[in-house]
Amino acid sequence: MAIQDYYKALKMGEKEFRSTGNYLPVLDEILEHVDIDSQVNLGLVEIPIKSIKGTYSAGRTTAFASNFMPLLEPDSEFANKWAKLYDELEEDGLRDPIKAYEYNNRFYVMEGNKRVSVFKYMDAASIEGYVTRMVPKKSDDPEVKIYYEFMDFYEITGINYLYMAREGNFKKLLKQVKGEDHWDEKWDDETSQDFRMLFINFEKEYLPRANDKWDIKSGDALCLYLSIFGYRESVAKTQADIRKDIIRLWNEFVNYSRGTSMALVLNPTPESQKSALSLSKLLGSNTLKIAFIHDRKAEISGWTYSHELGRNYIESCFGDKIAVSVTEMVDEANADEAFDSAIDAGNKVIFATSPKLTPAALRAAAAHPEVIILNCSMSLSHKAIRSYYVRMYEAKFILGAIAGTMKEDGNIGYLADYPIHGTTADINAFALGVQMTNPDAKVYLEWSMLKDHNAFEEFRKKNVTLISGRDLNATLIAGKELGLYKLGKTEEDRVNLAMPVRHWGKLYEEIIRSVMRGGYKNDDNVFGDQALNYFWGMSSGAVDVIYSRNLEAGQIRLLRSLRSGIQSMAVTPFTGPIYSQDGTIRCADGDTISPENVVNIDWLASNIDGYIPGIDEMREDAVELVRIQGINEE
Repeated sequence: MAIQDYYKALKMGEKEFRSTGNYLPVLDEILEHVDIDSQVNLGLVEIPIKSIKGTYSAGRTTAFASNFMPLLEPDSEFANKWAKLYDELEEDGLRDPIKAYEYNNRFYVMEGNKRVSVFKYMDAASIEGYVTRMVPKKSDDPEVKIYYEFMDFYEITGINYLYMAREGNFKKLLKQVKGEDHWDEKWDDETSQDFRMLFINFEKEYLPRANDKWDIKSGDALCLYLSIFGYRESVAKTQADIRKDIIRLWNEFVNYSRGTSMALVLNPTPESQKSALSLSKLLGSNTLKIAFIHDRKAEISGWTYSHELGRNYIESCFGDKIAVSVTEMVDEANADEAFDSAIDAGNKVIFATSPKLTPAALRAAAAHPEVIILNCSMSLSHKAIRSYYVRMYEAKFILGAIAGTMKEDGNIGYLADYPIHGTTADINAFALGVQMTNPDAKVYLEWSMLKDHNAFEEFRKKNVTLISGRDLNATLIAGKELGLYKLGKTEEDRVNLAMPVRHWGKLYEEIIRSVMRGGYKNDDNVFGDQALNYFWGMSSGAVDVIYSRNLEAGQIRLLRSLRSGIQSMAVTPFTGPIYSQDGTIRCADGDTISPENVVNIDWLASNIDGYIPGIDEMREDAVELVRIQGINEE
């Protein structure tokens, strides 16, 4: 008999008990204050040993420490049975499955506590058991919500060895494995086997480094990993490959575990403006090579066109001190090649101008930490790359205030493109500007990227004659639908009033100067491990409003006054009281919504007639961007 093994197990149990003072958790006690909705028989299940947390009733709990190691004396009948069971299991393996209850993907043993104890001592991976699931009633408790997400995940995959601490990650993982269109299809054996091997390899490298320091679980961390490296590519990797990836991007896991890990840099910092190195010492030459990577051509995209204006601006500023290259039409299929080519060409700074390029930018940064890579995105929390955006809502607030002063017979409309971070801030800022100068006016919101939807036809139905439309058009054809404009009697009769301008060149200029001075890295010292997002506005010259002679003198004075106040940061658009459509007060009188919260606004102001659409309502060419940066999860 393996009584010596019992002695070893007993020492492990005594050590655990001295450390924690806890016996086995008891499910009966855990469920005393839980409203159970139903019990579901799962049948014979392979139970991960690490997920067995306690016993069903208090009868045997004092025989075990909280790690399932024994506590009773070596000369007890219990010890003899434990040792005999050890010999039998070592010789013949498990013959009789245990019986257990499952709650929140934790298992509690009804029959077979000693078997579980021996299996844990033997460091087994799993044990078979007949399982009954205890299903709590639905509630707003985050733990319950995650458990319901897990049950849906389990129904599709049959996987119980993985869990999440963040809402939404189970569904995200399904989409990463099977794609947007097939995420809810049941997994076949091949998919299950491929995923299991990937998870085992990932967890072996991740867990020892995480060391139980964070509230995120291996499943959450895998979701982050797959968002960067992709599922198909990751399945083909060895454990050594995964180890390299994790080491290179370890700060990404650190930031993710903290939840609030993004620092918004609202203006150039004094530290970044300090000189540390000369350009020649930094680069070995007097020329800084810079690459711009776009997802579309400037001829067909107003967004890309505006960044190209910024590129032209810095070329005029720096002359032969910089050498700039441009790559267009970069998508998921050729993104890695585009970044590799830019790096191989000797570029030390890369600006990726679309959120769609974020995963490839992260992969490139992981492989080439010596290269400075920035991505034009909002609400990213990645340390390996810095992101940048502009506070366009400051300009929209001014346009809204002007719109509110217009003595029109018709209504005011706002045309938005994508329901993504930043866009909702722009919409609300415009509406708050309208509310400031015309408290009774409504803003009618329409979306240009909805499927089978004509926004202008809807505007006509609602008698909208004043519209805040697109900010910049790539071809600038007469500026017909740019900025704030007024409709005339015919389709072609439109009067332009004012337009917000993104001056990407100002932002690019300052970043490049900080690189040349050697001050770019100083912001890491200021903000520590936080991910950095340059979120510049009128105070830095990255945003402005231009206006036409069609505005009246009083409206021009109002525009200049608000612009001056915003530039000095004495005026902020999101100052209370602010109410949302449902009457909820979102900002109390005299308070101000911080920029960090502004970018995550997922509600609409009380004077807006409209809604934020879901991803299923968007046109096919809008889905990818909304999936990456969307306000709504669905």
